[in-house]
Amino acid sequence: MWKTRLCSAARSERGQGLVEYALALALVSVVALAGLSELSLSVQNFYGHTLNDMLDTVVKHGHCGHKVCKTP
Repeated sequence: MWKTRLCSAARSERGQGLVEYALALALVSVVALAGLSELSLSVQNFYGHTLNDMLDTVVKHGHCGHKVCKTP
């Protein structure tokens, strides 16, 4: 009888630990997703500005710099 109670207590603590690990993993996942979302916006802005700068340069100079590209 005492053995059954001891085993039952051990199982409930193990289950509690598993729930705590699952909650910690969920929190880390949410924080990671939020960080990656912010990072993706920064990368999109960077490449968007770079593309705009490149297009402005091409429009300003009339060509891309290659010999095969001739200005009309």
